[in-house]
Amino acid sequence: MNLNLKKLDNTVIIYLEGRLDVHLSADIEKEINKLIESDPASSLLLNLKDVEYMSSSGLRIFVSTMRILKESNRKLVLCNMNNAVKKIFEVVELTDMFDIFNTEDEALKFLKSL
Repeated sequence: MNLNLKKLDNTVIIYLEGRLDVHLSADIEKEINKLIESDPASSLLLNLKDVEYMSSSGLRIFVSTMRILKESNRKLVLCNMNNAVKKIFEVVELTDMFDIFNTEDEALKFLKSL
């Protein structure tokens, strides 16, 4: 799993790639937490376009990250989920818990409107 970043205004966009499974989730969560601490004013946009697979440990990263950001009135927004990843969110009934958009542009517009 690769973690590529782009900063745009008060948003850090994280482009995740590959498999988000139990073997990589802890490392990814540490990296995301470092980003949150190093940039205390920014919200996060996770672009999942290139995520091939996600396990429940991957879901845990999203829930944990959202809670941390919420404490400081920041947002976690998700975009570009493929059908397999979207299905995981639906099965565990987490789609209402997150702001999920089809495209990165839609997600950025939403964040700018806040």
